[in-house]
Amino acid sequence: MFSRKADRLKLVLGESSKITGDVEALGTIIVDGTIIGHVTGEKVILGEKAYVKGNIVAKNIILGGKIDGDLNGKERVELRATGQVFGDIFTSRLSIMEGAIFQGMSHMLQVDGIEQEGKKPAEQPDDSRVVELFNKEKTG
Repeated sequence: MFSRKADRLKLVLGESSKITGDVEALGTIIVDGTIIGHVTGEKVILGEKAYVKGNIVAKNIILGGKIDGDLNGKERVELRATGQVFGDIFTSRLSIMEGAIFQGMSHMLQVDGIEQEGKKPAEQPDDSRVVELFNKEKTG
C-alpha cells in the first residue's frame, strides 16, 4: 500500500480524538480530529472534520479541514474544497480548489534553485484574437 519511505503511515488521529501539544512523525500523519499544537511530518493530511490550532510543517500538505496557523509545505500545499486556512502559506507549489477558504498571505519558495519571481511569465493571448473568438461564438 505504501511503497516509498515518505508514504509510510506513522500516525492517524480519529475524528473524536484530541491532542494538546506538538505532534511529530517521520512518515504520513492523517488527522480527522483536533490538534492544539504544531504538527511536523513528511506528509500531513487533514480530513474534512480536522482542526489544527498551530503550524504545520511537512514536505506535502493536503488540507480538507480547518487550520488556525501557518502551513509550510516544502514541496506542495493542496487546499481541498472543504479546506479553511487562517494563516500564511509557504510553499513552492500551491493548489487551491474552488470552495476553499484562504485568509492570509502566500509565499512562494524556490523550485529547483529558481526563484518564482525570476521565472518568465506565461504568454498572454493576443486580445484581438480573444475578441474575434468571442464574437464568433456569439454570432453562431
